Amino acid sequence: MKQKSNLILATLLGLFMMACNTNSSQKDIKSEKENISVSEAADILKGDALLIDVREPDEVAEKAYDVKEVKNIPLGDLVNSLSEIPKDKKVILACQKGGRSQKAFDMLKAKGFTNIANLDGGMNAWDAAGLPTKTSDSPKKSCCADPNSKDCNPDGTCKKTSSESVNETKTAASSISNKNHLEVYCFHGTRQCETCKNMKANTKATLDKYFSTQLKNGNIVFSIIDVDDPKNEKLAEKFQATGTALMINNVVNGKDNITDWSDFAFEKANDESKFIPELKIKLEALLK
Repeated sequence: MKQKSNLILATLLGLFMMACNTNSSQKDIKSEKENISVSEAADILKGDALLIDVREPDEVAEKAYDVKEVKNIPLGDLVNSLSEIPKDKKVILACQKGGRSQKAFDMLKAKGFTNIANLDGGMNAWDAAGLPTKTSDSPKKSCCADPNSKDCNPDGTCKKTSSESVNETKTAASSISNKNHLEVYCFHGTRQCETCKNMKANTKATLDKYFSTQLKNGNIVFSIIDVDDPKNEKLAEKFQATGTALMINNVVNGKDNITDWSDFAFEKANDESKFIPELKIKLEALLK
């Protein structure tokens, strides 16, 4: 009788442990691959999977992934949005080129997420493969009574009329006369998010505080560029800037050496205590 009771108890204990292991595995699914191609992602996203786009809202409005389930969480907001990321389904992280989404992947992995993958090549590769995209259908905001006015952008928002635009033109022109110099460009689109605004403000604060002498003598040229303004079309094309971006051009002997610091900017722009000292170090390294 005692042996029978022990057998029943052992059987129940075994079933309980199996149930616990099953529930645990359902919550902690491990992705087979950490990096996936756009074709693999497209197939996975036809099922029960979620794509998290870590680009900024203005980039998403310009061109978005057209998939069944997609959520936009900018990289700078990701750490505060962990509750929005499911663990019981496949999550694919994507951005424009793959750099920011890789950082998002590393961040989530450190937080215990396992059923995640990074999209190789981001939107650039997705679009090149002819996979579905869409643009924002948000209503346009008009800034003046006559939408055909020269004071309005193509989307109905106001063109700059402040001294900032004048200063941008002057500083850009001054760079031509200085053979060896750094060009620091903060690009933005018509729709500007908080991260974009902070990037511009903190970049300017860094330059004003630590590089005022270089700004005065032309060793550093700083410009804020609206990519939606037709007059900046060639410059935006040169830097392949379609929205918010932080670009550095280290001009040496008249030759351009362009570096994209957008990933750094998106990650740190909302925290000036990190952004300003790190930008200072990065700029000092180029000036040596």
